[in-house]
Amino acid sequence: MNISSAIVFSQPDQEARLRTQLSALVGVEIHAATADGKLVITIERDNDRDAIDTYEAIGRLDGVLSLSMIFQQTESNPDQELSPCK
Repeated sequence: MNISSAIVFSQPDQEARLRTQLSALVGVEIHAATADGKLVITIERDNDRDAIDTYEAIGRLDGVLSLSMIFQQTESNPDQELSPCK
């Protein structure tokens, strides 16, 4: 599983439409937005290739000025939990 967060910089007048488009993408969740068109998102995908495809799809959306990854983590087995420290 690939989990990452990013900031999408949008044209301020396109933010509402962009929110709808982002919400329609698999694995994308919007967490915050600013008045000047910045959107904080997370992307959760099954693998790195799907995550890259999602980033590329976001970059092609109308109204996106830029996209900056902030954090990324890959889990080889997301169902496996760490045992508590003793």
